[in-house]
Amino acid sequence: MKDRCLFKAKICNGEWVTGFLHCKNDKWYISNKAGSPFAFEVRPDTICQCTGLKDKNGKLIWENDIVEFQFDNEDCPFPNKDTKKRKGKVFFSDYRASFSIAMGRRGSKSLNNDDLFKYIQCGNRVKVIGNIFDDPELIKEI
Repeated sequence: MKDRCLFKAKICNGEWVTGFLHCKNDKWYISNKAGSPFAFEVRPDTICQCTGLKDKNGKLIWENDIVEFQFDNEDCPFPNKDTKKRKGKVFFSDYRASFSIAMGRRGSKSLNNDDLFKYIQCGNRVKVIGNIFDDPELIKEI
């Protein structure tokens, strides 16, 4: 779980940088090593923490990622295997004290969330398909 303390954010040109997050004089920075003399100033609205978990393809999962996941295992009987697939946004839940997946739209009766780790540990049924910054159109599908 060495990836658990990593953060990523966008710099002024829109590129992502990954590393250790720190704040100085009300500005946020990411450096590639703790105590490194060089750091990138980042846009605070794009700061994302690494969950320390990987999707089924081995890709790290970050806060604000949009994921596709399955409620049930492949062998559960459903008329169409695609009916099992859902999309959601990864966020840190203070209530659960863990990373969770938000599903549904705010203001609708279908707003829901569930623990991300549950889907990772049981056959890893999670796939990162984008994030809210680079793929805002995916939010409409949640």
